[in-house]
Amino acid sequence: MVRIRARDLGLDFGMLPTGKFNAITDVPGLTVGQVSLIRKQGRLIPGQGPVRTGVTAILPHGGNLYSQKCPAAVFPFNGYGKSIGMMYIEELGICENPILITNSLSIGAVLEGGNDWVLKHNPGVGISERTPNITVFECDDGYLNDTRGRHVQKEHAWQAIATATGGQVLEGNVGAGVGMSAFAYKSGVGTCSRIVKNNFGTWTLGVLMVCNFGQRKDLLIKGIPFGRMFPVPEAPSNRNSNITIIATDAPLTYPQLKRLAKRPSLGLSRVGSISRWGSGDIDMVISNYPWIYPHAQPPIIDSAKFLDPFIEAVVDASEEACLNALFQAETMVGIDNHIREKLPVEQIITYLRSSNRLQPFG
Repeated sequence: MVRIRARDLGLDFGMLPTGKFNAITDVPGLTVGQVSLIRKQGRLIPGQGPVRTGVTAILPHGGNLYSQKCPAAVFPFNGYGKSIGMMYIEELGICENPILITNSLSIGAVLEGGNDWVLKHNPGVGISERTPNITVFECDDGYLNDTRGRHVQKEHAWQAIATATGGQVLEGNVGAGVGMSAFAYKSGVGTCSRIVKNNFGTWTLGVLMVCNFGQRKDLLIKGIPFGRMFPVPEAPSNRNSNITIIATDAPLTYPQLKRLAKRPSLGLSRVGSISRWGSGDIDMVISNYPWIYPHAQPPIIDSAKFLDPFIEAVVDASEEACLNALFQAETMVGIDNHIREKLPVEQIITYLRSSNRLQPFG
């Protein structure tokens, strides 16, 4: 069976429509770049491999990010992690550079690549202008990848940024998701989008997620505990973490963005996330409205009627993005022949269809 996205198999994720690609790149101007590193097989030799890792880059808009900053907010739902740049966003409420995601021990190299990119495109930085604040997030892919080898280099971060494009976004075993797992199944990158309409216009909200959390017994899909229905005795749990990036072109203020940043875990709880002790569940939200509409005076609206649809969009999209990461990932063999099996989609869909839990096709 060809791997199909969750929605295309008939799963329902709320009432709001999706964008054209049902991806974070439906947000106008936003692009995503990914570099995947997959090399060697067999026994782990630290520093040599096997290698199962990568980098994912998100560029909020097509201009100069350093000089055309975006409103932003972050929220560590569970702050076990090694992320870089969160303090700056928390203090000033802005994002001024590419957002990068990689494995836990490669954040230094990815930071260097991001710095190189900013310095190349901003000759005054470090001389007449302030030094950059790069945002780097991480998950631990050590069950499949030689993390001690730190195979991600700064050149890979540069490449991910330089090749970022709009349109369809690859999911599953790509970029930062190459070595990631969820619920002891193979996981990776997942994304989706929502369209929100109100009296002030039509807006897009997109989510991109790197899923790397959960024990097999936790997995829920549409309320069914599939993790307990399809147990595998030899399926060690992965090192917990989950990174969620939310983007929109709506004119949201910092307090509104902060409120959205607190919502992804509500969607993830629908699939069984309980945010265990060592889980780095980090969420970031940006608005590129100032770049999309540079001459507009953004309305400042603080009402339930205005913000509630965006909250709904974040919660529904977080559930869908996580399941897309699982549904799109393929079985992978990593270090010491560790195996992460793909989600048994055929069995799950058969069960959901027989219990009338799927929407009709078309």
